[in-house]
Amino acid sequence: GEFFMKNFIIGIGGTGAKCLEHLLYCCSSGLGPEQLWAGMVDQDEANGNISRTKILLSKYINIRNSLREEGKSDLSAASDLFKTLITSNNDSVWQPLRLGDPTLEEVIKYELLKPEVKGLIDCLYGPEEKQLNLSKGFRARPNIGAAAMLATTSNIDDPFWSQIYKAIDSARGGEQVRVFIISSIFGGTGASGFANIARRIKRIQQERNVTKNFHLGGALMLPYFSYEVPEENMEGELFARPEQFLDQTKGALEYYSKLFEHNKIFDQVYVTGWDPLSKVPNFKMGGNLQNNPPLFPEIYSSLGALKFFNSENKISENQEIFHIGKNDSDEILWTDIPNVSNNLNSKENIAKLIRFAFSYNWMYGPALIGSWSKIKKYSNENWFKRLIYKNTYNSDTKSCEVGHEHNQEIILAMKEYCEDVLVWITDMHYSTVLNTEQKMDLIVSNFFSEFYAKNVSYRVKLKEKLNASEKKQFNEFVSDNKNLKLLNIMSNICYKKINKEQKGLGVFMDILFRSCEQ
Repeated sequence: GEFFMKNFIIGIGGTGAKCLEHLLYCCSSGLGPEQLWAGMVDQDEANGNISRTKILLSKYINIRNSLREEGKSDLSAASDLFKTLITSNNDSVWQPLRLGDPTLEEVIKYELLKPEVKGLIDCLYGPEEKQLNLSKGFRARPNIGAAAMLATTSNIDDPFWSQIYKAIDSARGGEQVRVFIISSIFGGTGASGFANIARRIKRIQQERNVTKNFHLGGALMLPYFSYEVPEENMEGELFARPEQFLDQTKGALEYYSKLFEHNKIFDQVYVTGWDPLSKVPNFKMGGNLQNNPPLFPEIYSSLGALKFFNSENKISENQEIFHIGKNDSDEILWTDIPNVSNNLNSKENIAKLIRFAFSYNWMYGPALIGSWSKIKKYSNENWFKRLIYKNTYNSDTKSCEVGHEHNQEIILAMKEYCEDVLVWITDMHYSTVLNTEQKMDLIVSNFFSEFYAKNVSYRVKLKEKLNASEKKQFNEFVSDNKNLKLLNIMSNICYKKINKEQKGLGVFMDILFRSCEQ
């Protein structure tokens, strides 16, 4: 078999969390490695983007566990659906500062410093910076973030850092270990976290004297969105100002180019920016109201990470920095999505996932929800007899158990996940190009959803039910000229080959997923 790799991904700040969100959807479509540990770093734990990804991560882990239980419901090892075994700490977010409402002064124990060190700190930080409440992140002041992160130096007992120590130790034991960090170069948390966390990981590696088997990759998001800042009551407040993003980025890139010149910190780095900038309508200064939409450029970071983890990726001695460009027109097309490897076609898998989500959400999921007395009206249909009845039949009690609680939990969890998939792709489709000259041409979604651009969260509302003519438009849903109709999927599920290791609901889920392609 393939040698086992240990893979770790760390999303830093709001942008890191959003890139992780895309990555989770890509993994559920079969684009990820066999195994992956995922974590996030953010000072602002209430940040809406962090909590959205945190919830998605636990949904992914739960569904995958319940659909890969040997002897119960099993998709089988061969299935691409939820292929990657993803694990995480009990709390997937590492907050550098754990105090209640910390300020920089408290973090660096300013009062206890020698006078000459106090003087140095006074040169670097003004009075309002020293007293800035850091519970809502570092507000685009990477200089504050850097000091705060370094002050909480990696402690072996910390659940987050102990994973990194373990990873480095297993590389010493001969395992292949790959760690990937995603962050924005602008803003506060990401900008300060990217270099500091990478250098700290590098330092642990040197202290432990690990010279091979350990590789570090990263993705840096240059500015790709901006937002309108309200004029009123923002005087004197510190936060990430969009007009400073480009200047900050220029400074940061100069810093990184010097850093990379003298120090090989990363093996491979992906750099992505976007012009024109997407316009995110709602400015929020951190906290749970900051719930920015998923945007298309973030997919490049996620696919960069998956390419880095892929076993086809041979890492050389030299540091490699990767760039990518989209087509020249103002349209964003399926062809702009890069592949993870020669045999993993990103477009095919993502298209298959969103077609699966549609057909499960409006066709098959609703048929399978409820008690046996409601579900049994489908019991003469070919797909139901072959895929559901046979595989949820209990020969002791001579009854079909699809209506029993353990099966209903899986059926409902999958429906919720499919709704998330549809909201994600639809929100990204609208929000990326809202009020810009660009057009997105990946999907058509107006026949099954409504979009409210002004909403802070819940921008996409899916229709509860679709009528016959709306269902008929399914063949236009994905703009890839395949003209796949719901009828094609229905005939596919009636004859696709069942894999002999598949059990329970795993049979139906995998066959439906495989039926969503030509």
